[in-house]
Amino acid sequence: MFNMIKNVFHKISSFFTRLFEKDLFIKIGSIVAAILIWFVVSISVYPTITKVMYNVPVQIDMDGTYAEANGFQAMSQSDETVTVYIKGARGEIGNLESDELVAVASAEDVMYAMEYKLPLEIKCSTGKSFTVDSIEPSVINVNFDKIVSREIPLVPKLSGVKAADGYIMGDTEDIVIVPDTLNITGPAEMVNNITGAAAIVEENSSLTGTTDFRTSSIQLMNGNTTIVDDKEQIVFDKSEFTVHVPVYTKGTVALDVQITNAPESFNVDAFKEKLEFSVSELEVAILDESKRDSLDIGTIDMREVDIGTEFTFATEDFLPEGYQDLNEVKTVTVKCPSEGLVRRSIHFTNSSIQLVNVPSQYEFNMITSGVTPTFIGSEESMEQLTNIDVIAQIDLINGFTMGERYQKLPITFVIPSYDDVWCIGSDGELSPRATIEATLKSD
Repeated sequence: MFNMIKNVFHKISSFFTRLFEKDLFIKIGSIVAAILIWFVVSISVYPTITKVMYNVPVQIDMDGTYAEANGFQAMSQSDETVTVYIKGARGEIGNLESDELVAVASAEDVMYAMEYKLPLEIKCSTGKSFTVDSIEPSVINVNFDKIVSREIPLVPKLSGVKAADGYIMGDTEDIVIVPDTLNITGPAEMVNNITGAAAIVEENSSLTGTTDFRTSSIQLMNGNTTIVDDKEQIVFDKSEFTVHVPVYTKGTVALDVQITNAPESFNVDAFKEKLEFSVSELEVAILDESKRDSLDIGTIDMREVDIGTEFTFATEDFLPEGYQDLNEVKTVTVKCPSEGLVRRSIHFTNSSIQLVNVPSQYEFNMITSGVTPTFIGSEESMEQLTNIDVIAQIDLINGFTMGERYQKLPITFVIPSYDDVWCIGSDGELSPRATIEATLKSD
């Protein structure tokens, strides 16, 4: 009996062995069936699981808050990601990934520029349901500040740049930066502490002429010496600048004056040779494009020149653009001749005063009976000079106003026979004046 049962068992075993050896499909089907059976059993026995989600990103929510309305921004935060421990149905969170989650820190309680501890709330972008057991860390430190903008002037800062021998580099105020201002945007506390900015030129150059440098290097300054190195939170509105460095050539220029209102025959050159300059020439630094051999320091009106009269001219008034006074002379005094000159008054009656450039439609009557101007000249000329040698005239083309009956007009004097005599003003007027009456001619 035992042997018979043994033989039956052996035959059944041999049958299944031959069956698995011959049919691969049955093998695979058996494995799949086993997995399905395990999955069903797992869901039935363990329907809820816990899971750890690493590197969940942190987001600051400012939508609709007081902070957003008043220009606050999160300047820094203690953590960029957190670890989240969750629990839920295996079917819901079994394949949940960290990038489907976000840890939200609300800024609804932010009212001032300061650091806050903000709690975190976990949200799922794919809508899966679960419960949060814990968050590490559960709160983050966030520093809030207002974002403001300011425009600040730029100053140059040159390192390694110098003028070659015989040349002079312009002063700081002569250096031009284009653009010359910088608009900075950043945290209010940081921006308000910035007092200036420097455009940095770092180049070993020995300059022999005006040079333009391009730079994108900017230093922000707090006060005169403190440099603000941390510029990560500061935004500039410009990224590149031109630094125009003027270079001057050393030179010497002679000084000269212009003479006006001298008689037509007056020898201006001979008179100028007798002028005494407190400084006859200046040592200057000159931009190449403005170089000249001499400078006119001003004008001398011969109607103001008495014996030994002095005129003073300020260098800042006559130095052209592109010139620097290396002697640092503030004023130049010009003294007129005082030796060998004689002053004398000569009377002219109204009949000896000529009217020139007379309008044809008018008749003129000299009201003033005469004038007695003062003349100055060399002793020799003044001994011989009489009113016959002087032509007194009123030029109506320059001074006469149509329609006015009575007018007081200046008298000029022509001294054709003498080249060293001139007339000076008196009684507060540069030229003697005569009153004339003008009437329209009758048809």
